[in-house]
Parts: sequence; structure tokens; C-alpha cells
Amino acid sequence: MALYSEFFIADHHQAVARAKAREAGTSPAVDVPVLPTPGLSDFEIEVLGELAVKKVHATGVGAELSLVDIELDSLYAVPDALLEVFAELNAPEEPDDVVELAAEWAAAEEMESTPEVTEPLLRALAAMAVAATAAAEDNAKMGLFFFSAA
Repeated sequence: MALYSEFFIADHHQAVARAKAREAGTSPAVDVPVLPTPGLSDFEIEVLGELAVKKVHATGVGAELSLVDIELDSLYAVPDALLEVFAELNAPEEPDDVVELAAEWAAAEEMESTPEVTEPLLRALAAMAVAATAAAEDNAKMGLFFFSAA
């Protein structure tokens, strides 16, 4: 399990700078929208991605995060297709979808959590995915990134 992890909206340059600052134990100089996550790893986020893809019936969408920089194994980009899946959860077709998905994620073998923790996190991630999508519409270089350091 990671000691610190977060999602944030930035461009590639800002993301790399933020990750390097985090790895150095310093406060990032760039102020970007951030969603702290409770020590989640990239693997746990990919588990969520797989469950979310099934929940919104987005067949063919991969749940793997993309490594941003070969020298930064703690920084990942959320691929556009997966970002759309997360954004779709902000206004799901079925109101119970987020509740059910949060419970499934918490119950996953790889997770050590409860729906009381995963549901608000999932709702915040869905809202952040919508914001990242809007930011990318204004500036194609913007995206959603995930940082996870042990």
C-alpha cells in the first residue's frame, strides 16, 4: 500500500514537476486541483477502473494507467477513455451505480477498505474527472494524473 497518493489535474510539465517535488519531500510549487487518496496504489486504481468499465458498459476500454515518465515510476496519466468512464459516474444512468461500484471496489480482494471510505472518494473522483475533461477541452495538454509513492 502506498504511503501517499493523489489525483490531480495538470499538463505534462506540471505533472512531472509536482511528482518530482513530492518524491523529494518538498511542497509542489505548482498549485493544481488535487484529490488526496487514502494511500491507494496504482494497482488499486486499476482495480477500480476495471469495475467502473463494467459498471458503465464501456466494453473495450482498458483500465491501465499510463506511466508518464520512465524516470518517475510514481506518476501515471489516466487515459482519455478511462477518464470518460470515471466522468460518466458523475451522473450515472442508475442512481445506485456509484453506491454499488463503491461497495464492489471496497470488497475487492486487493482493497483494504469499506464503502464508507470508497463511496465519497469515488464521487470526488467522478467530479474531478468531469473537471479534467472540461480542462482538456480548453487546453488539449491538460489531463488527470495519479501520483502514488511508497
